[in-house]
Amino acid sequence: MNLRDLPLGSLIVRDGIARPATVRDALVEAQETDRRLGEVMLERGWIRERDLARLLAEQEKLDFIDLAKVDLDESAVDCIPEPVARRAKAIGYAFANSVLLVAIADPTDDRSLDELREAARRRVRFKVALKSEIESALREAYGEPLAAPA
Repeated sequence: MNLRDLPLGSLIVRDGIARPATVRDALVEAQETDRRLGEVMLERGWIRERDLARLLAEQEKLDFIDLAKVDLDESAVDCIPEPVARRAKAIGYAFANSVLLVAIADPTDDRSLDELREAARRRVRFKVALKSEIESALREAYGEPLAAPA
């Protein structure tokens, strides 16, 4: 069986992060509120951000990266325009030969992945990182986001 076909809830139970009943409760809430399972479980404190990111990476057959331990390569950052990076919650951080390495918080967001590939105009390899670490890297690279006018 392909891991992408294995539901996130099954991976959470498999790894002993939460009991099946907890995952069922979170699934019900996710369906009732039109949110994703991971969002609900994070909000409820039933899963840690690192565990969720690691499982999403595994499910999507991507590597997980601890972005907080990486020095951003400015030329990699510059490969993705700031508005695209902020919208996609992603950041170019290094190169492997000529391939741009991009940390992404949500590897299941195909629209954002396509937008990032198009914006980079080069081969891209995605790795999953914590959303909080990506947000920190975005602030480091671009400063605080401008507030929308009221």
